[in-house]
Amino acid sequence: MSNDEEVSHEEKLQIAQHFLISSPPGQFDSVLADVKKLLPDSLLTPPMLSGIAKAYNERHSSIVSVDGGESNIVICKEGEIDPTKYVNTVTKKLIKVNHTTRTGKTDSTKPLPPTTFDSSVESKRLAIQTEVQNYLSKHFSGGVTALGVYSSNKKITVVISGEKLNLKNYWSGSWVSKWTVTTNNEVSGNSKIIAHYFEEGNVQLNTTKTFPEFKCEGGSDESLAKSVATKIGECEQALQLGLYQMYGAMSEETLKSMRRVLPVTRTKMEWNSAAHKMTKQLTNNPVK
Repeated sequence: MSNDEEVSHEEKLQIAQHFLISSPPGQFDSVLADVKKLLPDSLLTPPMLSGIAKAYNERHSSIVSVDGGESNIVICKEGEIDPTKYVNTVTKKLIKVNHTTRTGKTDSTKPLPPTTFDSSVESKRLAIQTEVQNYLSKHFSGGVTALGVYSSNKKITVVISGEKLNLKNYWSGSWVSKWTVTTNNEVSGNSKIIAHYFEEGNVQLNTTKTFPEFKCEGGSDESLAKSVATKIGECEQALQLGLYQMYGAMSEETLKSMRRVLPVTRTKMEWNSAAHKMTKQLTNNPVK
């Protein structure tokens, strides 16, 4: 290969970053191990790797285990205090995050900035946080979940992140949804689902669903919060049901339409070997 065809260090880093940020749920570490084999040690420095890991965590709303698994937080822009510090919306504590290992530690020595939460909607935020957490406990079982409920400019943002990993059986998946509650109690949101199956192959589902805006009613913060959590559950369950129905119909509709019903001769295939043998004999010995 001539010099002008060689890949520069900058291009190698861009390729590595693309693969790492595109890693399926639960597989960032395994992709990183493979990438390290292809790059010089001096190229993927710890600061560079930390920056790539941060971008991955924010893009996928990664779940960070705090204080050895005592709690979890979501990595998202709404919860960022600075590049390595995030807020735990339940404990209202500052969390020091290692983006590469996706672990965190509570920093009790420093208070949160006074603008972390909007005090004018704090009662509503706490009520929504409680009800949505109850929803997660009931419907997001068997995996790892994290919830962040943030407030700013009188708006409340709910970020739900769930992961279910079974890498030894070659599959993993994640569910991330983000919801915004306005001052008029109008709610809008979207869900992003990624599923990866890689046993003797590599198949991914990567889909995002944006839900129509709806209004929630409630005479108190608690009743409003119940209404918000119920509507979120209805939207997400409808999405899940739609996916089940799509896969159920796939073999009868999608895959069937991809198959050729008849060969190019427009006649059905004759599987009788004797018939083929007779045809061959007639062809080689035509009747005179």
